[in-house]
Amino acid sequence: MNEPKIVKKEAFQAIGISVTTNNEMETSAEGQIPHLWNQYYQDQVMNQIPNKNAQTTLALYSDYESDETGTYTYTIGMPVFSLDIIPKNMKSLTIPAQTYAVFTTRKGPISEIVYETWQDIWNWSKENKRAFTIDFELYDERAIDPNHAQVDIYIALA
Repeated sequence: MNEPKIVKKEAFQAIGISVTTNNEMETSAEGQIPHLWNQYYQDQVMNQIPNKNAQTTLALYSDYESDETGTYTYTIGMPVFSLDIIPKNMKSLTIPAQTYAVFTTRKGPISEIVYETWQDIWNWSKENKRAFTIDFELYDERAIDPNHAQVDIYIALA
């Protein structure tokens, strides 16, 4: 595992579609995250989000009940410059200014690299303090090809 980069990020806003889930559910047949990704692409949610300020997709983890064992809200969306218009059935998020540990996946199939890197993060977090405020995965131009993608995962530090 590569050591994460520590970065400070200014506050920003995002809009997307979301589900409430937990990691135990996501490792079973009841996992909701794959269905949410299907909905995001089938319904072309990215084209319905107003006021986009970047062509990047975010997967945001928020509303943590406790730690990685509790429930959380998983939102797939995009960063926006305004929350003036929030489409029906979408959620808005304000991500506070925060210091993050940024983990960059290896290049490979998205379904493998993201899960692998989360396993590294769970091991890393045994020795490091996570804030459990809002964490997110950043899918930019490096993730256009889902079979040869690279993703950054931002973990909020306490």
